[in-house]
Amino acid sequence: MRKNLNWQAYSNQDRHGILAKIKDVIASNDGYILNFNMFSDLAMTLSLEIEERHVIDLYNSLCDICGMSDLDTKEISQDSKKERVVIMNISFGKGKGKLKINVPEVPG
Repeated sequence: MRKNLNWQAYSNQDRHGILAKIKDVIASNDGYILNFNMFSDLAMTLSLEIEERHVIDLYNSLCDICGMSDLDTKEISQDSKKERVVIMNISFGKGKGKLKINVPEVPG
């Protein structure tokens, strides 16, 4: 079993805008978001799955839109069709740490 890839990403762009771009890049590289955890408006974690042969293309596309930690390409086979799980921690430079989600009241 191959171990998960752990990436760090950061951006000073609008959080909603950069998340939309990241989602589009993942989809265009044949990846799938498995799960996400929003900690505040400062950081979130995405878990995604992608065929190993697409990992480097995904990484390079993400580097075009946000800052990324280094990728060790020795662990990645360009010919493998096996699935890899990528855990990506994303930090937002413009966050204030006060994310509040309003839940509408439901009568009854």
